[in-house]
Amino acid sequence: MKNNGKKSFDKRKIRKIVIILLISVAAAALIIPNMVYRINEGLVEQDATVEDIDVSGFSEKTFTGSYASGHMYANVEVTVVNGQYTEINLTQYSGINPARAHKVIDSIIRHQTLTPDEGDIGQQFTDIMVQKAIYYAIRYNYSAG
Repeated sequence: MKNNGKKSFDKRKIRKIVIILLISVAAAALIIPNMVYRINEGLVEQDATVEDIDVSGFSEKTFTGSYASGHMYANVEVTVVNGQYTEINLTQYSGINPARAHKVIDSIIRHQTLTPDEGDIGQQFTDIMVQKAIYYAIRYNYSAG
C-alpha cells in the first residue's frame, strides 16, 4: 500500500511540474514576440525623422540602399528618371509589413516625395524603415546602374 501511495504522489508531482512547464512555455510564446515587436518599434521611433531629398537633378539613375534598426531592415532599389521617382522596389526585408511597405512606396511615387502628406503614411515603423532605406539609397549614392 505504501508503494502505491508513493507512486500516486510521484505521479501527481510530475503532473504538476509538467503543467507548470507547459504554462510557462505557452506564456513565453505569447509574451516574447510582443516584447520583440515593442523593442523594435521603440528603436525605429528613436530615429523617426525622415527628411525629403531632392532628386530633380538626376536624369536617369538607379540606386540601392538599406536601413536597419534592431532586427528589422529594408533594402530598396530606387529608379529616378528626369528628376522623378519612377520605380521603387523592396528587394529584401525583415520585421516589417510588406503590404504596408508597398502602400508607402506607391504614395512616395504618386506624390514624388519621401514625406507624402497622405493619411497616416509615415506614422508606422514600417513606413519609417522604407522611407529611410530610400533616403539612404539616394543620399549616399549607392548606385546600382
